[in-house]
Amino acid sequence: MEIKKVALIGAGAIGSYLIWGLSRLADLSFTVIADGQRGERLREKGLVINGEPFRPMVQGAEETGPVDLIFVTVKYGALSAILPAVTALTDSRTMIISLMNGVDSEAVLEAAVGKGHIVPALLRIASHRERGKEGIDQVTFKEPQGIRGLYYGKPAPLSQRDEVQLEALKAFFARTPLLTHMSRTIESDIWAKFLFNIGQNIPQAIVGCGTGAYADSEHVRFLKERLEEEVVLVAKAKGISLHTAILEPGKNGKGAGYTKSESPAVRHSTLQDLDHHRHTEIDMLCGRMVEMGEALGIPTPYNAFAYHVIKALEEKNDGLFDYE
Repeated sequence: MEIKKVALIGAGAIGSYLIWGLSRLADLSFTVIADGQRGERLREKGLVINGEPFRPMVQGAEETGPVDLIFVTVKYGALSAILPAVTALTDSRTMIISLMNGVDSEAVLEAAVGKGHIVPALLRIASHRERGKEGIDQVTFKEPQGIRGLYYGKPAPLSQRDEVQLEALKAFFARTPLLTHMSRTIESDIWAKFLFNIGQNIPQAIVGCGTGAYADSEHVRFLKERLEEEVVLVAKAKGISLHTAILEPGKNGKGAGYTKSESPAVRHSTLQDLDHHRHTEIDMLCGRMVEMGEALGIPTPYNAFAYHVIKALEEKNDGLFDYE
């Protein structure tokens, strides 16, 4: 199996890493799937990634037809809306990699296209997107090194189809400048990133501060640790061990935090969304945690509180509390 035709759904901060890496393969048919105003803007203006302009092929899913590999990098709130596009891009040979945050996008995609297509994965990268001059998206990221990058794998035991898919992906990624890791513990890796996203994103978004606060404030650190404890309890009840080796240790030695190579002013995706008055992925993070906790009979009061705080901040940004 050789990967010759690839589609990307979601040309945001995460998708831009793939555009940056895959646009360099001259013999690859690579298409960004986008319709409506978003598609028109990308076709007309492209986007700028780390200061370099990119103009990828942009078209609709029906026009593109089935591909060998689909990357899904949309925000959680857009997942249901892109399922018809995923279906149109999928045939019997298609593999699908979701690099969305959270722990359930793979199940949603599998329900839409059937078994055998999903290759569980995650991406660890620090990226930032904002709308620049003339409406052109400007994306910046620090090229991942070491234990960061794209992880992919299949849970054991592997079927013959699984082995063929993984070998095809290994050969494909070897042709690209993307940093990738084939993982034998991919489910645990995904949950470890889920732990990171909740513990690292949410307290700083509530307070409105850089990640340095996790080392400098016992109160911000308290929120982080309580949120993470609830994730660990739910994961344990599901029989999932958290493979935290994919996370750098925090500066204070607890959990995952900013390292010496990362500025304490870093603002992760949830706070970036609030800064730019965009809706966040809180439903997929704390909202999903509360749902899983309720199903398992495990209280998750800190995640419930954080969910409502972030929802209230979204409402504030939407002007709901503009009483003057």
